[in-house]
Amino acid sequence: MVKVHLNGKDYQIDENSGEPLMQQLKAQGAEIVAACNGAGICQTCAFKIISGKFTDKTETEEMNGMPEGQRLSCQCKPITDAEIELLY
Repeated sequence: MVKVHLNGKDYQIDENSGEPLMQQLKAQGAEIVAACNGAGICQTCAFKIISGKFTDKTETEEMNGMPEGQRLSCQCKPITDAEIELLY
């Protein structure tokens, strides 16, 4: 388990789970917009990495041209403790 700090709260995330960060955060009560329901198309679940390391960018994120230091919470998981900031 790793800790993700978001909006003043810490969440416990299972880095070995098959569920992406977004689903794990939502299951713990975090409010994350996901207009495409996790398909990686709408980019409304995008976040800025303040600290920590995450899984490699997916093909979907590469095709969407995600800038360095930004990720889609529906497409990744943390691999270390992290602090993030939602963009939307």
